[in-house]
Formats: sequence, C-alpha cells, structure tokens
Amino acid sequence: MVTCPACGKENEDSAYECKRCRAPLREEELQAELAASQSLGDVCRRCEAYNEPGVTVCTNCGLPLFAESGQPPDTTPPSGFTPPTQVPETLSEELRALAISDEEAAEAGLTLATRNGNPSDKTPPEPFAVSRLAPPGPAARPRVGEGVPGAAAGPAPARRPPPAPPSPSSRMEPPPEALAIAAALPANKPCTSCGARNPPAAKFCFDCGTPFAKKASSAPPPPSIEIAADLGAETFEDATMQSAPVPAEEPVPAESVAEPIPEEQPPPFAAKLVLETADGNGTEFTLGHLENSLGGSAAHVELGEDPHVAPHAATVAFVDERLVLRDEGSANGVYVKVREPAPLEPGDLFIAGERLLRYDGPVDVSRAPAGDPPLLGAPRPGEALYRVTEVLLGAKTGRTCHRAPPAVSIGRTGCDMNFGDDPLLAARHAEVRLAEDGAATLVDLGEGASGVFLRIRAQQPVELQAGDVVRIGDQRLRVEVG
Repeated sequence: MVTCPACGKENEDSAYECKRCRAPLREEELQAELAASQSLGDVCRRCEAYNEPGVTVCTNCGLPLFAESGQPPDTTPPSGFTPPTQVPETLSEELRALAISDEEAAEAGLTLATRNGNPSDKTPPEPFAVSRLAPPGPAARPRVGEGVPGAAAGPAPARRPPPAPPSPSSRMEPPPEALAIAAALPANKPCTSCGARNPPAAKFCFDCGTPFAKKASSAPPPPSIEIAADLGAETFEDATMQSAPVPAEEPVPAESVAEPIPEEQPPPFAAKLVLETADGNGTEFTLGHLENSLGGSAAHVELGEDPHVAPHAATVAFVDERLVLRDEGSANGVYVKVREPAPLEPGDLFIAGERLLRYDGPVDVSRAPAGDPPLLGAPRPGEALYRVTEVLLGAKTGRTCHRAPPAVSIGRTGCDMNFGDDPLLAARHAEVRLAEDGAATLVDLGEGASGVFLRIRAQQPVELQAGDVVRIGDQRLRVEVG
C-alpha cells in the first residue's frame, strides 16, 4: 500500500495518484523513468502507450509527456478510459474512502453535534450542515463507517501536517433553530442485515444495500366520508330490492281516451279538373276534399313528371260555396286564362302564345342635360312611356318595348311587339291598354286559340268558375263544376 503524502489516504501499490485528493504518489519514480526513457522513447503515464523519442504529446490520448516545472504531472485518465491497475472499488469501499474520521474533523475545526454524550453519533444537525460549518475541501467530506462500533479498524496512516484551522471570523456558526432540529433528530439507524450504522434519512443500508422498512403511522387515517350520528337510526330501502307487485289494472280502450278526430266534411258541391295537354288529354281529377293540393306525386292532383311544377304548387279549396285557387309561392307560379280584361300592376307576368312577358309600368326617359350634344336616334316623345319586357329562359331579358298610351299590341305581325316565329300567336293576339290615369289592363283579342294567361299573385286567392283554365308549368287544367 502507498500512503498519500498530501491527505494520508492509503492506495494500492500500482496507483499513480491518490484516490481521494488526486495527488501524485510516485513523482520521483516518474522523473527517473522519464530520464531513462528519453533515449528509447516515452511511455504515457496515463494510458501507458509507447511514443517515439522526441514526441512531447501522447499520440494515443493527447497527454503532455513532460510536465511543466513546478506543476504535478496530469495523470487523470481520459473520458471513458480506466487503467487496468486502477479497478473501481465497491460502493462500500468508495463511501468509506470519502468518510472523515474524528481526528480529521478535529484538525479541520469541525464540531459535530452529539446526542446523550455519545461521540460516535455522527448524525449531522441538519442536511448539508457540514457544508455550512466548514468550507468545502478534501478534509470536509463526511465519511460513513469510521468511528462507528463494528467498523473496520487499522493503524492510522501517516498524514501530512494538518492545515491551519480557519479563523473565528470566517467560520459560520449554526443558527439556534438548526441546533434545536439537530437535538430532535433520531440516532443513526442500524441495518437489520449487517448491523452497520446509517444516517437517519437513509432509505437503504450503505454497506449491504438492504432497504429500510417504512414506519407505519400509528394514527388511523381520517375517514373520507363523514356520516352524521343522527342518520344512524333511520333506515333506507335498497333501490335494488324488489318492490311490492302493483295490482294489475284493467286495460282502458284507446277509443275512450283518445280525442275524437273530427270527420272531414264533404265538399259543398261537385267539381273536377280535366287535363287539356296532349299527354293525358281528358284525364279527370275529382276535387274530393275541402282543400286539394296541386303539384308533384304527393299532391291530391298529381301532374306527372313536369320539371316546372313544384311538389305543392297550388291549392284549390271550397270556401263559402265558392271554388278558389291559391298560389303557394312556387317559383314558376300559377296562371289563369283571361276571360275578360284583367287589371295589371307593375311586375305582373302573363303568357301570350309561347312568350312570357312582364309589364313594368311607366318608365322615365329623361332628356340629356342642356349643353351636351344630343345622341343620334329617333326623337323622344314628350309624354310618359310604359314598358313591356320579354322574359327568356333563366329569367333573362329579351325584347323590350316602350310605348305611350293608349295601348301596346302583341302579335305576329303589324303590332308593337311582333313574334313571327310563334305558331300559337295570332296576327293581333293581345293588348296592354293604358288609360290616361296610368291604369293598365290586359285584354285577350280573341283571335288566338291558345288565349292569354295571367299569373295570380302569391297567397291572394282567385275565384274559379266553370270553364276556367289553370296553367301550372306545361300543364293546363279545365275547371268543371256540377
């Protein structure tokens, strides 16, 4: 064994430096070897690799081969490298190597608290108390196992003269509350397996590694739910218990409980609608309800697969001995054939032949401001103008006609609005007559077999009479009464 000249730690014979303070142990031998190896090459003192003569830095680990004057040689092994002669010790040996004896504590000026006059009690007054009472250094490290009964004992190794104790001004005195806590701490815990003494906060033995059992709490845990004392006398029925059978009651007939449904009254008179289109001409639809819906497949009067007909386009109802027609707000609307002159309002739509037209009412055609050159064209009349517009497929605008009173004529030839390619139009088919007060009237001139159809306004019922023709989409229905 080689004793460290700096701290007195015993090391193995093959060690180059002290395990505790890292001080060189064989400096004289290293110098002799260095002088002997200058002519033959150099061996690294850290990794023991051979280097050629004249090399100053180890080619294996990079350690300088010649230490500077006055500095101890650096024998610290590189990261991840452990010389074969310096095998790490066990955990107990490492802890004993880092422990501090009573003599070293006295030399360093460290005063440890004792319990009941027992100097072997090394329990610190509080965690990290040693670091607060003495400056950090090799002599201030705690050591486990020395000075305790049952620990290995041996001759005291030779040590260097102890350093001078710190001055009282630089020493930190523990506060009174730390001393009170240290007095209340329990003694070192003995291991049940090996008998070694361990600090009170240890969870396992530092010698054999046996874990310490947790102390069971003597006080019972508080109840999670508190039950009032006055509830103990009451009894509660379990919800899962089978309840007493309920006596069966005689079934009540549904007819006696349900509200009576009033029977639908029959129509006051007989009426029907007869289809006039080429597909299904002559098909009759009897109006057997007080309100009869017209539209798609779910209506009372089914109009087939016409894409222009809504599922519920209109309703034909019997009201006070009358038969009325009501538009339910469909996109394409409901039209009734004009039998006598019908009043028009701006925005009303009507059908003449195959043309869908719209009456826009009076329009203002203002003159150009004074001073501007007049636009080339026909002279503008001085009186008010009225406009009729053709509506194309997709609600686009076709021909537009501006005329002054008394009328705007529509037909195939010789009219204000001529549609020569329409086979259902007569030469003079219809007129929009304009009165002096601005009132407009739609008149069927009676020269065309197809007639003129005026769209009824939504939610404004129109009375039907026998012989009237109703147009929904491409379907025409004739009203028959009696």
